[in-house]
Amino acid sequence: MRNTLISIFLLFVASSCSKSDTPTPTPTPTPPGLPVITSSAIGTITSSSAVGGGNVVSNGGATVTTRGICWSTTPSPLSSGNHTSDGTGTGIFTSAVSGLAAGTTYYVRAYAVNSVGTAYGNELSFTTTAPVPTQDVYVVGYESNGTNNVAKYWKNGVATSLTNGSFDAYAISIFVSGTDVYVAGYESNGSHSVAKLWKNGVATALTGGSIVSVANSVFVSGGDVYVGGHLSNGTGLIPTIWKNGVAISLPAAPSATVRSVYVSGSDVYACGDGDNSVAPNQDAKQWKNGVLTNLSTGPYIAWASSIFVSGTDVYTAGFMNNGPGKIGKLWKNGVENNLSSSTNETWGRSIFVAGTDVYVSGDEKIGAIQYVRMWKNGVATSLSTNNGIGTGILVSGGNVYVSGAELNGVKYVAKYWRNGVETILSNGTNNANGMGIFVQ
Repeated sequence: MRNTLISIFLLFVASSCSKSDTPTPTPTPTPPGLPVITSSAIGTITSSSAVGGGNVVSNGGATVTTRGICWSTTPSPLSSGNHTSDGTGTGIFTSAVSGLAAGTTYYVRAYAVNSVGTAYGNELSFTTTAPVPTQDVYVVGYESNGTNNVAKYWKNGVATSLTNGSFDAYAISIFVSGTDVYVAGYESNGSHSVAKLWKNGVATALTGGSIVSVANSVFVSGGDVYVGGHLSNGTGLIPTIWKNGVAISLPAAPSATVRSVYVSGSDVYACGDGDNSVAPNQDAKQWKNGVLTNLSTGPYIAWASSIFVSGTDVYTAGFMNNGPGKIGKLWKNGVENNLSSSTNETWGRSIFVAGTDVYVSGDEKIGAIQYVRMWKNGVATSLSTNNGIGTGILVSGGNVYVSGAELNGVKYVAKYWRNGVETILSNGTNNANGMGIFVQ
C-alpha cells in the first residue's frame, strides 16, 4: 500500500514537471498579399474622354498607397503606362480620362498598389465617339437699316452685307461650293427690282435693269451656276432659269415665276407657280428640262415653293389656299398630299430629303399665332413660341437646320434652329429675316 502511494506521487510530480517545462507555441503571422480590386464600367464616353474607376475590396494586408485606372490601345494595360492616380486605401473611386483619340478602341484596368506590388482588376474596353465635324452654317436674308432692307448673309453668326442700304434689297437663296459663296436675290434700282447673283460678295445683275426681274434660287453643279426667278415681258412674268448668266425662258402662260431650282446629273428641275385660266387663281408648277407639269389645276391659289430630287423621286413642297385657309402640300412625283393631318392653316416653304426621311420647314397658324414648324415624315416639331416664319431647311451630319425669323414682340429677328435650338442672328432693333440656309 505504501509502495503504491509513492508510485502515484512520483507519477504526479513527473507529469507536473513536463507541462511546466514546454513553452506555448506563437502563431506564425500571415504575410501581406496583393490588394483585391475590381474595375468599374466605363461611361460618359466622348470623342476625347471617358469616366471609369474601380473598387479596392481588400488591401491585402498592407496599406494601399496608390490606386487608379490604366489604359492602352492594346490589351493588358499597365500602371507604368497611361494611368490616373485617384487616392489611397480601400473603397470605390472614380477616374476621369482625357486626351483620347476619337473613334479609337481602348482597353482599361483598375489597379491598386501596396508594399507587395500592383494588383489589377478585370479588363474592360470601350471606343471613343467619332470626331465632331466642324461645319460652317450660312444663312441668307435681309435686315432693315430703318429705311431700306439690306441684303446680307451670316456665316456662323457673323453678318456680311451685300448691299449698301440705298435701295431695298433681298437675299433669298444661298449655295456654297468649295470656298465660293453664291447668293441669289434682287435689289431695287429706284424704279423696279433687278435680279442679282452675288459671288463672294460681288454682284452681277442678271438683266439690264430696264425691266422687272427677281432671282429666287441658286444651285451650283460642277462648274455651272443656275439661278431661278422671273423677268417681265411688259404684260406678265416669264419664269426663267439663268445658266451661267444666260437666261432660259420656261413655258407657262400668261405669267409665272420660278421659286426653286435643283440640278441632278444632267437634269434641271424647277418649281414655282403662275396664273391659270380661272383668274385670279394660280397653279403650282414644276419643270424638268424645260417641260412643264402643273401640280394643281385650280380653282384655288397654289404655290410650289421648294424642290428636291432624291434618286428617281422628285419632291416639291408648297401650299394651297382652299378658301377657308392655306393647307401645306407635299408632292412626290406629282402626287399631291397634305403636309400634315392638322386642320390648322399650314405653309410648306422648303424641303430636304435625307435617306428615307422627308423634312419640310414652314409655318402653322394656331389661333392668332403663326408658329415656325419643321415636319419630319409628316410629324411636326414647333420651333418658335411667337409669330414667325420657317424658310430654308437642310440636313447635314444627322443635324437638322432651319432658317427663318421670329417676332420678339415688336420686330422680327433673323435666326436659325439646329435640332430645335435657336441661334439669333440679328439684334432685334429692326426687322430681319433668314430666308435660306446652307451648311458645309
